[in-house]
Amino acid sequence: MKTSLFTTALFALTALQCAVAQQIPGLQFSNYGGLYRATYNPSVLGGPRHKFQVNVLTLGGSIKYRYFRFIGENAFLYPILSSHSTKELYGRSRTMGSLTYKDPIFLAGEIRWPSVSFALGKYHGIAIQLRTRGFVQGRNIPEEIDNLYMKRLDTGSTPPLSNAAWGDFSLVQQSFSDLSFSWGGQLLDIEGHKLRVGATVKRVFGARVSYIKGNADNYSIAPAGTDPDISQLEINRLSYETGYSTPNRKMSLGNLFDSGKYGSGWAYDLGFSYELGSVWKGRKETYNDSPDYLVRLAASVTDVGSVKYKTKDSRVLKGTQNDVVIGQTQLETISDRGPEGFMSLFPGDSSAAFAQSVKLPQAIHFEADVQVFHGFFLNLAQTSRFKSRDGQPLDMYQPNTFMVTPRFEDEDSGLSFPISFIQGNNRPSIGLAGHFGPVFLGFSNVNGLMKSGGARGSMMYIGFTAWKANRKKDKD
Repeated sequence: MKTSLFTTALFALTALQCAVAQQIPGLQFSNYGGLYRATYNPSVLGGPRHKFQVNVLTLGGSIKYRYFRFIGENAFLYPILSSHSTKELYGRSRTMGSLTYKDPIFLAGEIRWPSVSFALGKYHGIAIQLRTRGFVQGRNIPEEIDNLYMKRLDTGSTPPLSNAAWGDFSLVQQSFSDLSFSWGGQLLDIEGHKLRVGATVKRVFGARVSYIKGNADNYSIAPAGTDPDISQLEINRLSYETGYSTPNRKMSLGNLFDSGKYGSGWAYDLGFSYELGSVWKGRKETYNDSPDYLVRLAASVTDVGSVKYKTKDSRVLKGTQNDVVIGQTQLETISDRGPEGFMSLFPGDSSAAFAQSVKLPQAIHFEADVQVFHGFFLNLAQTSRFKSRDGQPLDMYQPNTFMVTPRFEDEDSGLSFPISFIQGNNRPSIGLAGHFGPVFLGFSNVNGLMKSGGARGSMMYIGFTAWKANRKKDKD
Protein backbone atom coordinates (compact mmCIF):
# COMPACT_ATOMS: atom_id res chain seq x y z
CA MET A 1 0.00 0.00 0.00
CA LYS A 2 1.44 3.34 -1.07
CA THR A 3 0.48 6.77 0.23
CA SER A 4 1.92 10.27 -0.18
CA LEU A 5 2.53 11.90 3.06
CA PHE A 6 5.13 11.29 5.67
CA THR A 7 8.07 13.48 4.89
CA THR A 8 5.56 15.93 3.69
CA ALA A 9 4.61 16.08 7.30
CA LEU A 10 8.16 16.54 8.30
CA PHE A 11 8.45 19.37 5.90
CA ALA A 12 5.17 20.72 6.87
CA LEU A 13 6.50 21.00 10.31
CA THR A 14 9.73 22.49 9.10
CA ALA A 15 7.31 24.88 7.58
CA LEU A 16 5.89 25.48 11.01
CA GLN A 17 9.04 27.12 12.14
CA CYS A 18 8.13 29.58 14.81
CA ALA A 19 10.52 30.91 17.27
CA VAL A 20 12.76 32.21 20.13
CA ALA A 21 15.70 30.90 22.01
CA GLN A 22 18.64 32.93 21.05
CA GLN A 23 18.82 36.24 22.87
CA ILE A 24 19.68 39.37 20.91
CA PRO A 25 23.35 38.85 19.97
CA GLY A 26 25.62 41.10 21.98
CA LEU A 27 22.90 43.23 23.59
CA GLN A 28 22.17 40.69 26.33
CA PHE A 29 25.62 41.49 27.73
CA SER A 30 25.52 45.29 27.35
CA ASN A 31 25.37 47.54 30.39
CA TYR A 32 22.90 49.61 28.38
CA GLY A 33 20.85 46.65 27.15
CA GLY A 34 18.03 47.48 29.56
CA LEU A 35 14.91 45.61 28.47
CA TYR A 36 16.91 43.41 26.10
CA ARG A 37 19.27 42.29 28.83
CA ALA A 38 16.43 41.90 31.36
CA THR A 39 15.08 38.85 29.48
CA TYR A 40 18.52 37.25 29.87
CA ASN A 41 19.26 38.44 33.43
CA PRO A 42 16.67 40.57 35.30
CA SER A 43 19.27 41.88 37.76
CA VAL A 44 20.12 44.59 35.18
CA LEU A 45 17.05 46.44 36.50
CA GLY A 46 18.83 46.95 39.83
CA GLY A 47 20.72 50.25 39.86
CA PRO A 48 19.17 50.99 36.43
CA ARG A 49 21.03 53.12 33.89
CA HIS A 50 17.76 54.21 32.29
CA LYS A 51 15.21 56.39 34.05
CA PHE A 52 12.81 54.78 31.64
CA GLN A 53 13.14 52.72 28.48
CA VAL A 54 10.49 51.88 25.89
CA ASN A 55 10.79 49.08 23.35
CA VAL A 56 8.66 50.28 20.44
CA LEU A 57 8.94 47.03 18.46
CA THR A 58 11.60 44.36 17.98
CA LEU A 59 11.56 41.53 15.43
CA GLY A 60 13.86 38.53 15.30
CA GLY A 61 14.10 35.34 13.29
CA SER A 62 16.52 32.69 12.07
CA ILE A 63 17.17 33.18 8.34
CA LYS A 64 19.61 31.99 5.67
CA TYR A 65 21.03 33.57 2.51
CA ARG A 66 17.86 32.69 0.58
CA TYR A 67 15.98 35.28 2.62
CA PHE A 68 17.65 38.13 0.74
CA ARG A 69 16.88 36.49 -2.62
CA PHE A 70 13.15 36.39 -1.93
CA ILE A 71 12.41 39.69 -0.19
CA GLY A 72 8.62 40.02 -0.12
CA GLU A 73 8.14 36.25 -0.12
CA ASN A 74 10.17 35.53 2.98
CA ALA A 75 9.75 33.89 6.35
CA PHE A 76 11.05 36.54 8.74
CA LEU A 77 7.61 36.69 10.39
CA TYR A 78 6.83 33.02 9.75
CA PRO A 79 6.72 32.21 13.49
CA ILE A 80 3.53 34.24 13.73
CA LEU A 81 1.99 32.96 10.50
CA SER A 82 2.28 29.23 11.08
CA SER A 83 -0.35 28.93 13.81
CA HIS A 84 -2.88 31.20 12.12
CA SER A 85 -2.44 30.89 8.36
CA THR A 86 -1.91 28.30 5.60
CA LYS A 87 -1.08 30.78 2.83
CA GLU A 88 2.15 29.95 0.97
CA LEU A 89 3.83 28.60 4.09
CA TYR A 90 5.84 26.09 2.06
CA GLY A 91 7.59 28.83 0.09
CA ARG A 92 7.99 31.17 3.05
CA SER A 93 9.55 28.57 5.30
CA ARG A 94 12.34 27.79 2.82
CA THR A 95 14.10 31.09 3.62
CA MET A 96 14.57 30.23 7.30
CA GLY A 97 17.83 28.71 8.47
CA SER A 98 18.73 26.31 11.26
CA LEU A 99 21.13 27.71 13.86
CA THR A 100 22.62 24.26 14.34
CA TYR A 101 24.51 22.27 11.73
CA LYS A 102 22.75 19.21 10.23
CA ASP A 103 21.37 17.45 13.32
CA PRO A 104 19.48 18.56 15.34
CA ILE A 105 17.47 21.17 13.43
CA PHE A 106 16.83 24.33 15.45
CA LEU A 107 14.94 27.37 14.17
CA ALA A 108 13.87 30.36 16.21
CA GLY A 109 12.23 33.78 16.08
CA GLU A 110 10.33 36.29 18.19
CA ILE A 111 8.37 39.50 18.30
CA ARG A 112 8.91 41.83 21.25
CA TRP A 113 5.77 43.92 21.42
CA PRO A 114 5.73 47.42 23.00
CA SER A 115 7.26 47.08 26.49
CA VAL A 116 8.57 49.47 29.14
CA SER A 117 10.90 49.67 32.14
CA PHE A 118 11.03 52.30 34.91
CA ALA A 119 13.62 53.23 37.52
CA LEU A 120 12.29 53.38 41.09
CA GLY A 121 14.92 55.64 42.51
CA LYS A 122 18.64 54.89 42.28
CA TYR A 123 18.65 51.22 43.26
CA HIS A 124 15.45 49.60 41.99
CA GLY A 125 13.69 49.16 38.68
CA ILE A 126 10.72 47.31 37.16
CA ALA A 127 9.79 46.20 33.66
CA ILE A 128 6.67 44.95 31.90
CA GLN A 129 7.24 43.07 28.65
CA LEU A 130 5.11 41.26 26.08
CA ARG A 131 6.67 38.78 23.65
CA THR A 132 5.55 36.18 21.11
CA ARG A 133 8.00 33.33 20.63
CA GLY A 134 8.32 29.88 19.08
CA PHE A 135 10.57 27.00 18.06
CA VAL A 136 11.10 24.31 15.47
CA GLN A 137 13.13 21.37 16.77
CA GLY A 138 14.05 18.40 14.62
CA ARG A 139 16.10 15.31 15.45
CA ASN A 140 17.57 12.78 13.04
CA ILE A 141 16.20 14.42 9.89
CA PRO A 142 18.61 13.17 7.16
CA GLU A 143 20.51 15.80 5.22
CA GLU A 144 19.30 14.33 1.91
CA ILE A 145 15.68 14.87 2.97
CA ASP A 146 16.38 18.41 4.13
CA ASN A 147 18.03 19.17 0.77
CA LEU A 148 15.12 17.51 -1.00
CA TYR A 149 12.77 19.89 0.73
CA MET A 150 14.83 22.94 -0.28
CA LYS A 151 15.45 21.88 -3.91
CA ARG A 152 11.99 20.38 -4.56
CA LEU A 153 11.09 17.12 -6.25
CA ASP A 154 10.27 18.58 -9.67
CA THR A 155 13.43 20.50 -10.59
CA GLY A 156 15.80 17.71 -11.60
CA SER A 157 18.26 18.78 -8.89
CA THR A 158 17.72 15.86 -6.53
CA PRO A 159 20.24 13.02 -7.09
CA PRO A 160 18.94 9.43 -6.72
CA LEU A 161 19.49 7.55 -3.48
CA SER A 162 18.77 3.93 -2.67
CA ASN A 163 17.86 2.28 0.67
CA ALA A 164 19.53 4.75 3.05
CA ALA A 165 19.07 3.77 6.71
CA TRP A 166 16.99 6.02 8.94
CA GLY A 167 15.65 5.23 12.46
CA ASP A 168 13.88 7.28 15.15
CA PHE A 169 13.08 10.91 14.31
CA SER A 170 11.03 13.84 15.57
CA LEU A 171 10.05 17.29 14.33
CA VAL A 172 8.19 19.71 16.60
CA GLN A 173 6.84 23.25 16.20
CA GLN A 174 5.66 25.36 19.11
CA SER A 175 4.66 28.99 19.55
CA PHE A 176 3.47 30.98 22.56
CA SER A 177 3.24 34.47 24.05
CA ASP A 178 4.17 35.64 27.52
CA LEU A 179 3.43 38.74 29.59
CA SER A 180 6.14 39.30 32.19
CA PHE A 181 6.75 41.53 35.22
CA SER A 182 10.37 42.00 36.32
CA TRP A 183 12.02 43.61 39.32
CA GLY A 184 15.67 44.31 39.99
CA GLY A 185 17.42 45.75 43.04
CA GLN A 186 20.95 46.79 43.94
CA LEU A 187 21.84 45.40 47.38
CA LEU A 188 25.43 46.61 47.62
CA ASP A 189 26.89 49.91 46.41
CA ILE A 190 30.37 50.68 47.68
CA GLU A 191 33.47 51.59 45.73
CA GLY A 192 34.76 48.49 43.97
CA HIS A 193 31.78 46.29 44.90
CA LYS A 194 28.25 46.29 43.51
CA LEU A 195 25.74 43.47 43.88
CA ARG A 196 22.43 43.31 42.00
CA VAL A 197 19.62 40.74 42.01
CA GLY A 198 16.45 40.39 39.96
CA ALA A 199 13.41 38.22 39.30
CA THR A 200 10.72 37.87 36.63
CA VAL A 201 7.27 36.27 36.72
CA LYS A 202 5.63 35.33 33.41
CA ARG A 203 2.15 34.40 32.38
CA VAL A 204 2.28 32.19 29.28
CA PHE A 205 -0.76 32.12 26.98
CA GLY A 206 -1.75 31.45 23.37
CA ALA A 207 0.49 28.36 23.18
CA ARG A 208 0.19 25.86 20.32
CA VAL A 209 2.14 22.71 19.49
CA SER A 210 2.18 20.50 16.39
CA TYR A 211 4.52 17.59 15.81
CA ILE A 212 5.43 14.29 14.18
CA LYS A 213 7.62 11.58 15.65
CA GLY A 214 8.24 7.98 14.71
CA ASN A 215 10.57 5.46 13.13
CA ALA A 216 11.46 4.53 9.54
CA ASP A 217 13.64 1.64 8.39
CA ASN A 218 15.05 3.25 5.22
CA TYR A 219 14.27 5.66 2.40
CA SER A 220 15.06 6.18 -1.29
CA ILE A 221 14.87 8.99 -3.84
CA ALA A 222 13.84 7.63 -7.24
CA PRO A 223 12.41 8.82 -10.59
CA ALA A 224 8.62 9.14 -10.50
CA GLY A 225 8.14 8.24 -14.19
CA THR A 226 9.65 8.90 -17.59
CA ASP A 227 10.38 12.58 -16.91
CA PRO A 228 13.94 12.71 -15.48
CA ASP A 229 13.17 15.99 -13.66
CA ILE A 230 10.38 14.46 -11.53
CA SER A 231 11.39 12.44 -8.47
CA GLN A 232 9.66 10.95 -5.45
CA LEU A 233 10.63 10.03 -1.93
CA GLU A 234 9.95 6.42 -0.92
CA ILE A 235 9.95 5.35 2.74
CA ASN A 236 9.86 1.74 3.92
CA ARG A 237 8.22 0.47 7.13
CA LEU A 238 7.12 3.73 8.72
CA SER A 239 5.45 4.02 12.13
CA TYR A 240 4.48 7.47 13.31
CA GLU A 241 2.53 9.69 15.69
CA THR A 242 1.39 13.16 14.63
CA GLY A 243 -0.79 15.70 16.40
CA TYR A 244 -1.66 19.26 17.32
CA SER A 245 -3.06 20.99 20.40
CA THR A 246 -5.40 23.17 18.35
CA PRO A 247 -6.11 23.37 14.61
CA ASN A 248 -4.79 26.21 12.50
CA ARG A 249 -7.18 29.16 13.05
CA LYS A 250 -7.23 32.88 12.37
CA MET A 251 -5.77 35.18 15.00
CA SER A 252 -8.24 36.34 17.65
CA LEU A 253 -7.11 38.11 20.80
CA GLY A 254 -9.96 36.63 22.82
CA ASN A 255 -9.10 33.08 21.76
CA LEU A 256 -5.48 33.43 22.87
CA PHE A 257 -6.57 33.59 26.53
CA ASP A 258 -9.05 30.71 26.18
CA SER A 259 -7.57 27.57 27.76
CA GLY A 260 -10.00 25.51 25.71
CA LYS A 261 -8.30 26.68 22.52
CA TYR A 262 -4.66 27.37 23.51
CA GLY A 263 -2.21 26.19 26.14
CA SER A 264 -1.16 28.33 29.11
CA GLY A 265 1.22 28.27 32.06
CA TRP A 266 3.54 30.16 34.42
CA ALA A 267 7.30 30.67 34.45
CA TYR A 268 10.00 32.65 36.23
CA ASP A 269 13.53 34.01 35.77
CA LEU A 270 16.13 34.66 38.48
CA GLY A 271 19.48 36.44 38.19
CA PHE A 272 22.31 38.23 39.95
CA SER A 273 25.41 40.20 38.98
CA TYR A 274 28.47 41.30 40.94
CA GLU A 275 30.84 44.06 39.83
CA LEU A 276 34.37 44.12 41.17
CA GLY A 277 36.84 47.00 40.93
CA SER A 278 36.68 50.72 40.10
CA VAL A 279 39.89 51.20 38.14
CA TRP A 280 38.25 53.38 35.46
CA LYS A 281 36.58 55.81 37.85
CA GLY A 282 39.19 58.55 37.44
CA ARG A 283 39.21 58.34 33.63
CA LYS A 284 35.57 59.17 32.94
CA GLU A 285 34.42 62.42 31.45
CA THR A 286 32.22 64.89 33.32
CA TYR A 287 28.66 63.61 33.78
CA ASN A 288 29.70 60.21 32.36
CA ASP A 289 27.89 57.52 34.33
CA SER A 290 29.43 54.57 32.48
CA PRO A 291 30.53 51.53 34.55
CA ASP A 292 34.00 51.56 36.06
CA TYR A 293 34.28 47.91 37.12
CA LEU A 294 37.15 45.67 36.15
CA VAL A 295 35.14 42.41 36.17
CA ARG A 296 31.41 41.69 36.24
CA LEU A 297 30.31 38.19 37.20
CA ALA A 298 26.70 37.13 36.62
CA ALA A 299 24.39 34.11 36.51
CA SER A 300 20.73 33.56 35.75
CA VAL A 301 18.07 30.94 35.05
CA THR A 302 15.34 31.76 32.54
CA ASP A 303 11.96 30.33 31.45
CA VAL A 304 11.66 27.91 34.35
CA GLY A 305 8.14 26.61 33.89
CA SER A 306 5.86 24.73 31.53
CA VAL A 307 2.85 24.97 29.24
CA LYS A 308 -0.23 22.89 30.04
CA TYR A 309 -2.47 21.79 27.19
CA LYS A 310 -6.11 20.92 27.93
CA THR A 311 -7.56 22.12 24.66
CA LYS A 312 -10.93 20.90 23.40
CA ASP A 313 -10.19 20.50 19.68
CA SER A 314 -6.79 18.79 19.81
CA ARG A 315 -5.98 15.59 17.96
CA VAL A 316 -3.32 12.87 17.95
CA LEU A 317 -3.10 10.32 15.14
CA LYS A 318 -1.04 7.11 15.16
CA GLY A 319 -0.38 4.77 12.28
CA THR A 320 1.94 2.40 10.43
CA GLN A 321 2.71 2.02 6.73
CA ASN A 322 4.94 -0.39 4.84
CA ASP A 323 5.43 1.78 1.74
CA VAL A 324 5.05 5.57 1.68
CA VAL A 325 5.54 7.68 -1.45
CA ILE A 326 5.95 11.48 -1.35
CA GLY A 327 5.56 13.69 -4.40
CA GLN A 328 5.92 17.46 -4.77
CA THR A 329 2.16 18.09 -4.59
CA GLN A 330 1.80 16.18 -1.33
CA LEU A 331 4.92 17.86 0.03
CA GLU A 332 3.37 21.29 -0.47
CA THR A 333 -0.01 20.22 0.92
CA ILE A 334 1.44 19.17 4.24
CA SER A 335 3.95 22.02 4.34
CA ASP A 336 1.13 24.55 4.03
CA ARG A 337 -1.39 22.82 6.29
CA GLY A 338 0.86 21.04 8.79
CA PRO A 339 -0.39 17.95 10.63
CA GLU A 340 -3.93 18.67 9.40
CA GLY A 341 -2.70 18.29 5.82
CA PHE A 342 -0.83 15.15 6.80
CA MET A 343 -3.91 13.66 8.39
CA SER A 344 -6.05 14.45 5.34
CA LEU A 345 -3.70 12.33 3.23
CA PHE A 346 -3.04 9.62 5.76
CA PRO A 347 -5.94 8.81 8.14
CA GLY A 348 -3.92 6.48 10.37
CA ASP A 349 -4.89 3.59 12.66
CA SER A 350 -6.06 5.37 15.83
CA SER A 351 -7.01 8.86 17.00
CA ALA A 352 -7.03 10.54 20.43
CA ALA A 353 -6.85 13.96 22.12
CA PHE A 354 -3.62 15.79 23.02
CA ALA A 355 -3.33 16.64 26.73
CA GLN A 356 0.04 17.02 28.43
CA SER A 357 2.57 19.51 29.82
CA VAL A 358 5.58 20.75 27.84
CA LYS A 359 8.65 22.38 29.36
CA LEU A 360 9.54 25.93 28.29
CA PRO A 361 13.10 26.56 26.99
CA GLN A 362 14.63 26.46 30.48
CA ALA A 363 18.26 27.59 30.47
CA ILE A 364 21.01 28.52 32.88
CA HIS A 365 23.50 31.26 31.99
CA PHE A 366 26.93 32.17 33.37
CA GLU A 367 29.05 35.11 32.30
CA ALA A 368 32.24 37.01 33.08
CA ASP A 369 32.56 40.50 31.64
CA VAL A 370 36.01 42.16 31.66
CA GLN A 371 36.55 45.86 30.94
CA VAL A 372 39.85 45.70 29.05
CA PHE A 373 40.06 49.47 28.77
CA HIS A 374 37.51 52.20 29.27
CA GLY A 375 34.49 51.49 27.08
CA PHE A 376 35.85 48.23 25.62
CA PHE A 377 34.71 44.91 27.11
CA LEU A 378 35.36 41.21 26.58
CA ASN A 379 32.52 38.92 27.61
CA LEU A 380 32.65 35.15 28.15
CA ALA A 381 29.25 33.45 28.50
CA GLN A 382 27.89 29.91 28.73
CA THR A 383 24.24 28.92 28.13
CA SER A 384 23.07 25.36 28.91
CA ARG A 385 19.77 23.52 29.11
CA PHE A 386 18.35 23.52 32.63
CA LYS A 387 16.65 20.44 34.13
CA SER A 388 16.19 18.74 30.76
CA ARG A 389 14.10 15.56 30.54
CA ASP A 390 15.12 12.50 28.55
CA GLY A 391 12.73 11.07 25.99
CA GLN A 392 10.59 14.23 25.77
CA PRO A 393 10.99 15.57 22.20
CA LEU A 394 8.20 18.13 22.70
CA ASP A 395 10.11 20.00 25.45
CA MET A 396 11.50 23.30 24.18
CA TYR A 397 15.16 24.13 24.67
CA GLN A 398 18.01 26.48 23.92
CA PRO A 399 21.15 24.98 22.32
CA ASN A 400 24.17 24.64 24.59
CA THR A 401 26.32 27.61 23.58
CA PHE A 402 29.59 29.23 24.62
CA MET A 403 30.07 32.83 23.46
CA VAL A 404 33.06 35.18 23.33
CA THR A 405 31.94 38.76 22.67
CA PRO A 406 34.27 41.74 22.34
CA ARG A 407 32.31 44.99 22.33
CA PHE A 408 32.53 48.77 22.43
CA GLU A 409 29.73 50.60 24.20
CA ASP A 410 28.53 53.88 25.63
CA GLU A 411 25.14 55.29 26.51
CA ASP A 412 24.16 56.24 22.96
CA SER A 413 25.81 53.60 20.78
CA GLY A 414 27.59 50.27 20.79
CA LEU A 415 29.15 47.65 18.55
CA SER A 416 29.75 43.98 19.40
CA PHE A 417 31.14 40.92 17.63
CA PRO A 418 29.63 37.78 19.23
CA ILE A 419 31.47 34.54 18.45
CA SER A 420 29.22 31.55 19.26
CA PHE A 421 30.36 27.96 19.73
CA ILE A 422 27.11 25.96 19.52
CA GLN A 423 27.27 22.32 20.56
CA GLY A 424 27.28 20.08 17.48
CA ASN A 425 28.30 22.78 15.00
CA ASN A 426 31.43 22.15 12.98
CA ARG A 427 32.70 25.73 13.31
CA PRO A 428 31.90 28.89 15.32
CA SER A 429 29.35 31.48 14.26
CA ILE A 430 30.70 35.03 14.01
CA GLY A 431 28.07 37.71 14.49
CA LEU A 432 27.73 41.48 14.40
CA ALA A 433 25.38 43.69 16.42
CA GLY A 434 25.14 47.43 16.87
CA HIS A 435 22.88 50.08 18.29
CA PHE A 436 22.98 53.70 17.22
CA GLY A 437 20.57 55.93 19.08
CA PRO A 438 17.09 54.37 19.02
CA VAL A 439 17.86 51.80 16.28
CA PHE A 440 19.71 48.50 16.56
CA LEU A 441 20.44 45.67 14.15
CA GLY A 442 22.06 42.34 14.92
CA PHE A 443 23.14 39.05 13.31
CA SER A 444 24.35 35.96 15.15
CA ASN A 445 26.14 34.41 12.14
CA VAL A 446 27.18 36.73 9.32
CA ASN A 447 28.60 33.82 7.31
CA GLY A 448 25.20 32.13 7.37
CA LEU A 449 23.82 34.99 5.26
CA MET A 450 26.04 34.01 2.35
CA LYS A 451 25.59 30.96 0.14
CA SER A 452 29.11 29.79 0.99
CA GLY A 453 28.01 29.65 4.65
CA GLY A 454 26.53 26.20 4.13
CA ALA A 455 23.49 24.85 5.95
CA ARG A 456 23.58 27.03 9.04
CA GLY A 457 21.38 30.11 9.38
CA SER A 458 21.65 33.31 11.39
CA MET A 459 19.43 35.08 13.87
CA MET A 460 18.58 38.56 12.61
CA TYR A 461 17.16 41.23 14.91
CA ILE A 462 15.93 44.73 14.21
CA GLY A 463 14.38 46.99 16.83
CA PHE A 464 13.52 50.52 17.92
CA THR A 465 13.75 51.91 21.45
CA ALA A 466 13.52 55.22 23.34
CA TRP A 467 15.01 56.02 26.76
CA LYS A 468 16.16 58.64 29.23
CA ALA A 469 19.33 58.21 31.29
CA ASN A 470 18.95 57.74 35.04
CA ARG A 471 21.53 60.14 36.49
CA LYS A 472 21.81 63.48 38.23
CA LYS A 473 24.16 66.01 36.72
CA ASP A 474 26.69 67.75 38.94
CA LYS A 475 25.46 71.36 39.29
CA ASP A 476 29.04 72.59 39.38
